[in-house]
Amino acid sequence: MFVAKNLVRMHDMDMAGLLYFPRQFRFVHDTLEDFMSQEGMPFESLFYEKEFMFVIVHCESDYFHPMKLGDHLEVHMVCKEIGRTSFTLLYHIYREDGLELGQAKSIHVTIDKKTRNKIPVPKPLKDVLMKHCCRDTP
Repeated sequence: MFVAKNLVRMHDMDMAGLLYFPRQFRFVHDTLEDFMSQEGMPFESLFYEKEFMFVIVHCESDYFHPMKLGDHLEVHMVCKEIGRTSFTLLYHIYREDGLELGQAKSIHVTIDKKTRNKIPVPKPLKDVLMKHCCRDTP
């Protein structure tokens, strides 16, 4: 499991003073970006150096409790599954007091950057994901 910290900021809020719903995906994506950097595969490397990349083909989220301005968050990420050309990530978003505020799931497909065709998950990426894989997670 990888854990990232984040903060609900003013630009995350809607007119009701609660989290604007698509902003939950910002916390999820920030966590993925932090994870990849920590594992030695920052997005800059994927964009400019590697011959492959991965794209999101499905994402979903559930909202359990409101997120409010100033909430300190912990986002826990695990790799649920690694297929031949895809992988699935699960995210649990907690407030600093431990209350689970939401969950999200993203499914990614690896592609060749030149052809944009699906390719098997490259070994370096698969190795990184395997370190955080939890097949028992619902």
